Amino acid sequence: MGLYKHGKTRIGALSGGEKKRLSIALELLKNPDVMFFDEPTSGLDSVSSKQCVLLLKQMAISGKTVICTIHQPAAPIFEIFDHLYVIADSKCLYQGSVKGLLPYLEEVDLRCPTYHNPADFLLEVASGEYGDYATILSEKSENGLNMEYRKQQRNSLQLESLEHIGRMMTSGKITPVHAPPIYFSKSPICCDKDIDISYLHSYKGSYPASFFTQLNVLIRRTFLVITRNKTLTVSRFLTHIVIGLFIGVLYFGIGIDASNMLNNFNYIFFSQMFLMMTAFNSVLTTFPSELPILTREHFNKWYSLKSYYLAISIADIPIQMAASTCYALLTYFMTQQPIEGFRVGQFLFICLLIAAVSQSFGLLISATMSINNGVIFGPFCFLPFTIFSGFFVQLTAAHPALQWIFHISFLKYGFEGLVLSIFGYERGKLPCETDYCHHVYPKHFLKDMDMENSTYSLAVIFLVSLFVALRIAAFIALHFKVKGHRQSR
Repeated sequence: MGLYKHGKTRIGALSGGEKKRLSIALELLKNPDVMFFDEPTSGLDSVSSKQCVLLLKQMAISGKTVICTIHQPAAPIFEIFDHLYVIADSKCLYQGSVKGLLPYLEEVDLRCPTYHNPADFLLEVASGEYGDYATILSEKSENGLNMEYRKQQRNSLQLESLEHIGRMMTSGKITPVHAPPIYFSKSPICCDKDIDISYLHSYKGSYPASFFTQLNVLIRRTFLVITRNKTLTVSRFLTHIVIGLFIGVLYFGIGIDASNMLNNFNYIFFSQMFLMMTAFNSVLTTFPSELPILTREHFNKWYSLKSYYLAISIADIPIQMAASTCYALLTYFMTQQPIEGFRVGQFLFICLLIAAVSQSFGLLISATMSINNGVIFGPFCFLPFTIFSGFFVQLTAAHPALQWIFHISFLKYGFEGLVLSIFGYERGKLPCETDYCHHVYPKHFLKDMDMENSTYSLAVIFLVSLFVALRIAAFIALHFKVKGHRQSR
């Protein structure tokens, strides 16, 4: 396609002709047998237009069927085409070779002036500048059923086009498109019989690359998009670091003071809510913004939906996990929580699980709603989980008819996991900086918070299971959304 020297050039910096060739190259990824082009020369100069049409000619010679509409082609470009189909007012005026067009028009006393572009003359005839010849030509061609003029041209002009293609290949401007040999049937084509083409609608075909190749390319592309969007990536880290510093200063040193036990409890809950909302909002616009591109590329058989979804998940998780780690460790040490390896690890692990589950919720909302609806109703979906997290009301104090909601709230399990990592495992007596501290022993505090029977392992199992379930649900929702988007177009 003559694009090797532009391999490191961004698409926005390509010229109009190079963008057209790139579009054709993208369609060739699937190596289709039939290709449709809608005015491929629009917006190009004469040289770029001819190069573009010559590339289409090369593909036609290689065994593909190339069908395209053309917008006011110049005479040299017009002569490159093998077959012409002219339509005006929903009627076929001519079907046949380009060479046979002028003799066809002369049969109805329409003579193209000397040095006049046949394509322009044909356009003038179709628009009625010479009278109502559209009806006459339609009747003469039997509305496209007359095959008398449907003979392939084998003239010097076509030979010249082939030689020009050869010179471009030799100079390196274009490279050959290899295709398997085509075998033609010797039996005549019967046009008066119905042909069963129902199998075309059910044909799914295969992808041009393996699943792992697709995944590798898509992960690299997603990482490239993330690294190029430096503002968004940097802002995500800055948000976690700035808020982490603010919370660290606000709750500085409360982790070792028994008089600040409730403040420490509030710090844990805020950390959970902050990690939840940042992870949720980070992916809320992922699918709606990319849906048109995803639909086109997926149904063009460039890659499967599974590889795309997995690539999106793999590429964004490290960014979110790194940002969440910055906040968790920064606030953990600034608030002077116990410096014990297993407690630090358990606290960080639950923080990452909360972020991962919240991000999965965001993907599910993104796959089921538009951007506007997701921004409005997305946070609303977290309201029940927040109310029944165990912070505002405890399980034993809630109405029996509502207690079941506690058991499906992932924020309850995340909150319990964070609290247990800091106050659990028989943590010793805390120093009291005031005259009286009601909660000197952490186990007494856990009893008052109705968490004495909670287990860290159950919190981990629930969060991991919910993470997997939400990822699967988001993929299923994306599948139906892509399918519905294609049908609505």
